[in-house]
Amino acid sequence: MYPRELTHLVLVDPIGLEDWLQKGVPYRTVDDWYRAERGKTAAQIRAYEKRVYYADEWRPDYEKWVQMLAGMYRGPGSDDVAWNSALLYDMILTQPVVHDLPDLRVPTLLMIGDKDITAIGSDTAPPAIRATLGHYPQLGKDAAAAIPGAKLVKFPTLGHSPQMQDPNAFHTAILAGLSTPLP
Repeated sequence: MYPRELTHLVLVDPIGLEDWLQKGVPYRTVDDWYRAERGKTAAQIRAYEKRVYYADEWRPDYEKWVQMLAGMYRGPGSDDVAWNSALLYDMILTQPVVHDLPDLRVPTLLMIGDKDITAIGSDTAPPAIRATLGHYPQLGKDAAAAIPGAKLVKFPTLGHSPQMQDPNAFHTAILAGLSTPLP
């Protein structure tokens, strides 16, 4: 049986800590996202993950995650994968969580990789706008200030996936964060 209410919320590099449309990222339709997702290759996925997930670091043990996703794009359900990804990107771009953070009413552990540079749709933004997006050291601080009862845990050298990039540091931080009372 599940508890009726949350006792803690853990957010790990959540997407949507800034409103990319409001900042000038051009809107694209679900059909545009779908076209961009179809036929995605392992090389494209690897390049993105290396840059964003792992802060330009690459180790052979990350390759399984690339192959898992690339396999979904190559498999018999590849069109469904592309369509669901398109719907997800549309939701992220049009419904960023940043506006809802003050409404959270549960102690929150916010875990941020300072080298995360995720900014959905920024690839189509003008360079001057693109340069202002995805600055997670500041986004983490702003999000923690907006969430009542939040505690910010920063990973200064890690990207979007600290739980995969340095599992030991991540597990140590999450266990410590959940074992001490949150504000």
